[in-house]
Amino acid sequence: MGMGRGRSVGRRLLAGVVLAAVLVFGWASPAGAHGGASVTIHSDGRGSVWITAQWQDGHPINEPMVVTLSAGPAGASAGAPGSGPASAIVGERLTQTGDERGTQTWSGVLPAGTWRVAIDLGAPVEGHCQALVPSAGSTGASVQAVEVACLIPATGGTADGQGGDAGSSAGSLAPLWVTLSVLGIAGLIGAEVVRRRRGRTKT
Repeated sequence: MGMGRGRSVGRRLLAGVVLAAVLVFGWASPAGAHGGASVTIHSDGRGSVWITAQWQDGHPINEPMVVTLSAGPAGASAGAPGSGPASAIVGERLTQTGDERGTQTWSGVLPAGTWRVAIDLGAPVEGHCQALVPSAGSTGASVQAVEVACLIPATGGTADGQGGDAGSSAGSLAPLWVTLSVLGIAGLIGAEVVRRRRGRTKT
């Protein structure tokens, strides 16, 4: 009988630990679980732009996510008549391919000139990345491909590490409180079983 009760206590404690683990890992945000993100802006130099996005642990970011591209004239090329980009591009949606690199493509093409391209990523990344992108367009000028990588912290933010707020910090403590609560319940169950066992021994 003693062995049976001991096994019952063990099962209850194990169930409490498993429940705590499920709640913690289920509650944690993907960015927090993976340790932030790495986003790279690519261009072929002819106006095509796309990004690749990976979590910092190497896994591709293929979760459903809204990613937009905006671009405007950059530097002296914007002020040179006839040589700069024609007009600004605002909030163009990128399309997720679902490949092993976490690629998202833009259906448009940058006209000839130098552009300041900004990428805004929604949840679960919540970040921003930007790069200067030259485009030869159809002018026949020399082509300069671009790859610019941005590191986005787990709390979200911009490429230079700014971002996050008190709300995200408070949210990150939620798994800790869940763990402590579940372990406390498991401890109470164990204490109750021990109390009943002592009561039976006395009688």
